[in-house]
Amino acid sequence: MKWFQSNPKDERVEQAKNQIYRELYIVVVGLCFLSIIIKQFVDVAAYSNILAEIVILLIPSLYYMVRGWQLDIFSAEREMHDRRSRIPMTAKNFIYAGAGGVAISLYFGTRSAILYAEGSAQSISYFFLVAAVSLMIYLPLLIGLAFLVEAITKSRHVE
Repeated sequence: MKWFQSNPKDERVEQAKNQIYRELYIVVVGLCFLSIIIKQFVDVAAYSNILAEIVILLIPSLYYMVRGWQLDIFSAEREMHDRRSRIPMTAKNFIYAGAGGVAISLYFGTRSAILYAEGSAQSISYFFLVAAVSLMIYLPLLIGLAFLVEAITKSRHVE
């Protein structure tokens, strides 16, 4: 009964296939992200039109995160990274969260200045107002989320 026996596989070929899948995933995520940005700047009421892109971005990311936690891949990657890098992974996560908060606030400021302002003075006013308020909301939110993930990961290692 040879149905359930697996054939031996060349690890070099498997690594190459995984590299191709990784590159393909990056291309798909990039195209979805670009599509969302273009739809947001072209159409004001495009929130209903970007649902497919949001699902395509969120579902694989959530799956990768859950499987990574189940298989304990993240902690192994973190240990390997901390051995060979000057900046620990925790610090990089907080830097990325802060940069993400700044990027989101700049995006919202630019979008509101382009779509809703009538004139250059109002555009500048809308940009700074929306960017500042978004920065006050998203920067603590994303850094807090990074802190929460760090705390959950550390509590899991203690057990």
